[in-house]
Amino acid sequence: MPTIDFNYIELLNNRLIEIIKKLNNLVTKEIFLSDIEKFCTENIHNIFQKLKDNNIIERLNNQGRRPEQVYFSWMRGYIISSYFLKAVSKFFNVPLENISLIGDDDLINIESFKRTPTADLEIILEDKSKLRIEVQSGFQGINDIKQHKVLEAKKIAQEKNISSLAIHFDLFNGQVAFLSLDNIEDDSVNWITRQQMEGQTVFNIDQNYFVWKLTENLPKFNDIFTK
Repeated sequence: MPTIDFNYIELLNNRLIEIIKKLNNLVTKEIFLSDIEKFCTENIHNIFQKLKDNNIIERLNNQGRRPEQVYFSWMRGYIISSYFLKAVSKFFNVPLENISLIGDDDLINIESFKRTPTADLEIILEDKSKLRIEVQSGFQGINDIKQHKVLEAKKIAQEKNISSLAIHFDLFNGQVAFLSLDNIEDDSVNWITRQQMEGQTVFNIDQNYFVWKLTENLPKFNDIFTK
């Protein structure tokens, strides 16, 4: 097992804090977090400690990358999802307790700490129907959805009659896209092969899907998706 450079991880954790504080200063007032220090303690320091105590970090690997870098990528996605929970509840006009975490990442057991197509969140809407939410964050201006996420969404729609929505945060450009995953057409021109991702087939998110700028007021689900 590789030896973990915890000094390097401390630098990465500081970078995560920097990202979230910069983001908090940018967003519209309605989702601004007044106690950002508390958020960083709970979602960066405490989560890091839990992963460290359970020997998860040294067992992370992905295409030969260093565990520290895999940790940073995972944590970056995790804190963005956590940060925007308040925005998600406002977008759907439901209380936070109507939002459940259903992803397969387990902070204690390495066997279940893995990337799967299961959506991150499940929401009970105002009309008591359920909706799955895939939260994504992009940091380089390349905005894609992996094919297996769409296939899983179509499977869940067919088997459980539950729709899936992707909320993609393009933090490079400060904008957010909303896509109904189970309605993406198999023959859409947006399906491309992304060479930077080992030639994976991905759905490239068209600019038309980006309907919210983080500096502006949050739109509402019912205004974007008419039933």
